[in-house]
Amino acid sequence: MIHKTLVSSAKAINDAEGIVEAYVNTMGIADADGDIVEMSAFDASIRKNLPIPVLSGHDQGKLVGKVVFAQPEIVEGSEKEYRLFARMQMNMDTEAGRDAYSNVAGEFIREWSVGFNIPKDDDVTHEGGDVSNVLRRITNLDWVEVSTVIRGASPSTATIGAKAAGTKAAIPSHLTATTDDAWDAGLMRTRIKGGAGILRSSHAWYDTEGDPEAKSSYKFLHHHVGKNGKVGAASIRALTIALSSLNARKVSIPENDRRGVYNHLSRHLREAGRKPSELRSDKLVDNSKPYPSFHAAVIREPEDFDRFRTTTETVEGGDFDGKEYEILYGREKETEDWDIASYHLPAEEWTVEEARTWAEAHDAIKFEPATDEEPDEEPEEEPADAEETAPRTGRQTSALGTARLRLRLQQAKLSMLGIKNK
Repeated sequence: MIHKTLVSSAKAINDAEGIVEAYVNTMGIADADGDIVEMSAFDASIRKNLPIPVLSGHDQGKLVGKVVFAQPEIVEGSEKEYRLFARMQMNMDTEAGRDAYSNVAGEFIREWSVGFNIPKDDDVTHEGGDVSNVLRRITNLDWVEVSTVIRGASPSTATIGAKAAGTKAAIPSHLTATTDDAWDAGLMRTRIKGGAGILRSSHAWYDTEGDPEAKSSYKFLHHHVGKNGKVGAASIRALTIALSSLNARKVSIPENDRRGVYNHLSRHLREAGRKPSELRSDKLVDNSKPYPSFHAAVIREPEDFDRFRTTTETVEGGDFDGKEYEILYGREKETEDWDIASYHLPAEEWTVEEARTWAEAHDAIKFEPATDEEPDEEPEEEPADAEETAPRTGRQTSALGTARLRLRLQQAKLSMLGIKNK
């Protein structure tokens, strides 16, 4: 059997399931043995042989896991160098599997070696006339196993999917099932009985200065947890809530960690066939297309919804007692659940600063101050006798714009109910 090895800085993707991702072989360029493995050489084995055993040091008596997914990937900036990406699951039910995972996660092992056979003589060609510089080009092979090793022959390799607990606050994402089942965060949290492995598998962020065994060190819980304490599928509802909380900054984490948490949560949603909302900037920005007579506190982006409805409320108590505002509800495109899309605060009752304070207090992702101007799409009709018509004051214009907006919202609501209005 032929063995090819490459250097790899290991990452552990999922402590509970023992998932490791790594580049395990280089292709397209000559290795230390003078061989060039073609980019497509592993294709047939990937189709036929998965799952492929993971061994320790090519010792068939030390089975530690299996390759569950593999594909060639081109090296960025190169036209001919490829690497074989492999996602492996260590057998966490055995001591050997747990030890192998721990060695990879702790970066005690950084090199990988693939073992393969050459099925036919014509799967190999030789290049170069001098025996001292002849190259062997391998076009097809039978991939048998992959091993963790001390030193190997294949250059420019790296383990890309394993980090030990405590190295980063944003927990790396991982492959997982997802579900639309009802979500109860409080119940899920009470079911967590295990230590750091279970906590890391169910959350997207942890406090590196906290106790890794304590629930209080972890945030953005989004996995179901069974009565037996085992981590299950990620909840679509929990992921959506977590992303909204991340964008609204309802959960306090360092600014530099937000992108890592977003990548973790959004990957789960994409794998579930859902489109995650974009990560928002660190400032509550003013939108360039505000309402003419309403200040708007945007809670979620309109594109998240396919239908809308409104209610009018009055503030009771506090600094804004007695002021009216409207709540715009939207129906989520994916789940068909209704959620608050934005608050509309009439400019005739709310100053810009009052409305901005309201927006910040309600975790708005954007604030849109009113323009106090008539919108371009609804120009004022020219009266028949313009010279005899008294000009409107700013407050009258604002009141008219408010009334028109309320009329449009009411018409939309009636249309949703199938009622035609003229």
